[in-house]
Amino acid sequence: MTWQLLTIISVLSLSISVILQRILIHRDKTDPFAYAVVFQGIVGILLMVVAVSVGFKLPGIEKVIVPAIISVIFYGVGHIVYAKTLQKVEASAFSVLFATQAVWIMALGIVLLGETITALQIAGTVLIFAGVGVLIKNISSVFKDKGTLLGLLTGLMFGVAIMAWSYVGRHTDTLSWAAISFIGTSLVAFLVRPKSIQKMKPLLKPKVLATLVLLAVFYGIGSLAMLFAYKEGSFAIISPLRQTSIVVTVLLALAFLPQERNRIRRKILAALICAVGVVLIVV
Repeated sequence: MTWQLLTIISVLSLSISVILQRILIHRDKTDPFAYAVVFQGIVGILLMVVAVSVGFKLPGIEKVIVPAIISVIFYGVGHIVYAKTLQKVEASAFSVLFATQAVWIMALGIVLLGETITALQIAGTVLIFAGVGVLIKNISSVFKDKGTLLGLLTGLMFGVAIMAWSYVGRHTDTLSWAAISFIGTSLVAFLVRPKSIQKMKPLLKPKVLATLVLLAVFYGIGSLAMLFAYKEGSFAIISPLRQTSIVVTVLLALAFLPQERNRIRRKILAALICAVGVVLIVV
């Protein structure tokens, strides 16, 4: 499977998961710490079942143990901030803020891995983030809104986490690493606040748990596809391409979340700008 197809699968699956998470976290007022522990644990268990069935193995993991630890720590704390952000902002707005992770991924890919991008691809990347800017209500108030700041912090933490996570995935068995990293992320989130175990009960109710499992399937598929895409392709190219999830998430939010049907023209314009940017990157 090519990195292009893997990127498409990742974008679609993770966009769907954002919508499901927004519904679950915002509607049920879920505790962010408990959510991070339970959700990441479910994803890890599902991936571990698959990994064990085909042969669990982590060859050479000792050579990349430092980035492995970095990725798990940043993911663990990052998912707590991720949940807090989704409690405060719309799914479409969250996708915009979350997109800032690409800046960090691209920068780290170029600085640490020596990757290069062409002028045309740079222009495409600029257009994608111009689309991101169009979606922001008021640029001048970016640093005054708590939800916005949490979203930007999420982008930073996930940028570092994804870079380290994907780097490790290139040097060991991808599926096994994905499984163990999600379980490790759940453990880190728990260690940050052990008292979160007291707030897990609502998440284990049959209806909520069923939603979590469905969400975990989409998130697991999307994350695994992303990991394989980064293994096959370039960080600097795949990172901005993955930000087309902004467009997909916005469209899904408009379709399935009536309360987010606002500023439709602005959101469509942002989608068109992002689409042009994608074309420039892949030609």
